[in-house]
Amino acid sequence: MPNNNRSLLIPAALGCALLAGLTVSSAASARDLTFASYLPPQHPTSEGITTFIDEARERSDGEVDFKFFPSGAAASGKGMLSAVTDGMIDGGFLVTVYFPTSVPANTTISDLSFWDQDSLVATAASVDTILNDCPQCLAEYESHNVRFLASYATPPYQAMCKDEFASGFKPEGMRMRVAGEEIGKWVSSIGGVPVNIPNSESYEAMERSQLDCVIGATSWLKSLSLIEVANSVVELPMGAFLGGSLLNVRESVWQEMSEKEQQALIEAAPIGLARTIYAYQDEENEVKKLASDKGVNFVEVSDEMKQEREEFMQAQLERAAETASGRGVENAEQIVESFTRNLEKWDKLLADKSLSEAQYAELLKTEIYDKAF
Repeated sequence: MPNNNRSLLIPAALGCALLAGLTVSSAASARDLTFASYLPPQHPTSEGITTFIDEARERSDGEVDFKFFPSGAAASGKGMLSAVTDGMIDGGFLVTVYFPTSVPANTTISDLSFWDQDSLVATAASVDTILNDCPQCLAEYESHNVRFLASYATPPYQAMCKDEFASGFKPEGMRMRVAGEEIGKWVSSIGGVPVNIPNSESYEAMERSQLDCVIGATSWLKSLSLIEVANSVVELPMGAFLGGSLLNVRESVWQEMSEKEQQALIEAAPIGLARTIYAYQDEENEVKKLASDKGVNFVEVSDEMKQEREEFMQAQLERAAETASGRGVENAEQIVESFTRNLEKWDKLLADKSLSEAQYAELLKTEIYDKAF
């Protein structure tokens, strides 16, 4: 799941004023909408949201505009879905892991976290699956008064550890901070000890030698100051966050919009989505350079461990379908199959191409949005 620890402190009085203002949003026209996120304004997802808002405003000639409330000013991560459903806000960053039983079909994609090995590929595959191959996913959001426009995928998580692993990665007995059940299962399978604590506590736990490694986005080396306590990064994808709904609008608002206004949102979505993914990549590249300059060791793993990860990833297909079926999802296997098929499709589309952000957005438009709307 995404990192939310670079939070922006907002004075209580201002927060109350914002929330008071939001109570009238249900009566507002599509010209004066509200969008919320629990993450701070400098986070890559917030960059994508603000780009989406700017593009929607421009493409609708000012007829569609959003006020953006980041940092949990309007709703928490766990409360975001109900805030949109109930009309407190008109759109919000929805993270499936916070309400898996409310959107179980969509959470099926999030449960395939080890299949995110390239955020550009996984993002496109996720959106393609939901918009073009999973009517159940769209109906699920619609039942909560949400018009889905985009999901996304973080860069793959990696292990950041105290040990330099000069002789190679040896995880046996290592206490590793994990996020979620699947990453915990992976750590156990390689002989490590999963420790489920908030990422905000990771620095102190590593500093006190209560943790040997933290599994998460390498950008945390900077944002959580882990670069001060970590001496290595293990270069093996170990899960990620994908799915959810980064961009959306309340269904009742969507139905009130003119065709021009709806089209403005459709055209803005791939541009905002591309900004999110490229902002993540920029942040990761910046942090990797910083880590290299600081002498952090980037560790390759053995072919045996790569094979072990491959087997774990393959087994995740069956587990995700079984979990989804247990949550009441019909034909969960079809969602899994569609997503993996779209991963192959997008891996080929993006292979050997160094696309610019604008080119990636255009490819999302032509291959996904033009077919879905």
